Amino acid sequence: MKKVEHGKTFDRNAANPPAFEIFHNTVTEGYPKHWHTAIEIIMPTRGEYEVVVGKDSYNLKEGDIIMINSGVVHGMRFVSQGERIVMLVEPGCVENQEEMETIFLRLPAIYFKKGDEEDPFYLFLRSQILELVREYDNEGAVMTHRICTGLKELFSEFGRKGFSDANAQNTFGAMKQQEYIEAVLSACRYINVHYMENLSLEEVAAVSGFSKFHFTRIFKQYMNMTFYEYLNSKRVKRAEELLYDKKMSITDVAMNSGFSSLSAFNRTFKTVKACSPSDYRRQRESMVQALLMQG
Repeated sequence: MKKVEHGKTFDRNAANPPAFEIFHNTVTEGYPKHWHTAIEIIMPTRGEYEVVVGKDSYNLKEGDIIMINSGVVHGMRFVSQGERIVMLVEPGCVENQEEMETIFLRLPAIYFKKGDEEDPFYLFLRSQILELVREYDNEGAVMTHRICTGLKELFSEFGRKGFSDANAQNTFGAMKQQEYIEAVLSACRYINVHYMENLSLEEVAAVSGFSKFHFTRIFKQYMNMTFYEYLNSKRVKRAEELLYDKKMSITDVAMNSGFSSLSAFNRTFKTVKACSPSDYRRQRESMVQALLMQG
């Protein structure tokens, strides 16, 4: 296990960050607000730890688990002592596998799970994290097929949990649930491939095999967002990636992420990210420069 400071990984915004890293973190000083393209998972193994995201503060006790999604600005506060597992996962290292792109688009900005020995979902998460740590340590901190498989299982379970929650609340017959899930996933796969095109609700509903009215209902039920919200999330995610390239104009970013006009791009991006594309680029550049100066 690498005994390294989390603060030394601020260069993850470089062109080719490691696909997967695990740190056995014992650093006591706080970390200023930062971000990275990797999804971050933290689980204290000794003592407590405090993670700050925006105005929210998460006090992690031993065994608690927090997942911080890609691009979310966060920081950590001073702790007197303790130890925690810090896992950094670039979505691209498993996103190209079937269904994973849809699962990543469904992940919330923050997922916080209290340690609960009676909760099968928590026990699975903890077991999977510890198994990934053992494999990573034993293989000399390199990406292996077993690690890739373990990551897929970990994030797939997050996705299944989301679908299970939807099932628990749905008003459909039990016999139809699997059919509806398959239809929604089929629609998501189609969107993931064709998001650059002028997709309509009617076209994607036809791919799923349902009328647009029925499709609208089941898509919202199982994805917890509308068809257009999912399509826009996919386009905005692509735009975020392109905005890292300073040579691309905002108009070029809009045209290369599926938007039909600059005004539609600006409006949609601000709705999803709460800032304009230009402000997003400036904020990220300012944060990277500040982190480089600290390093």
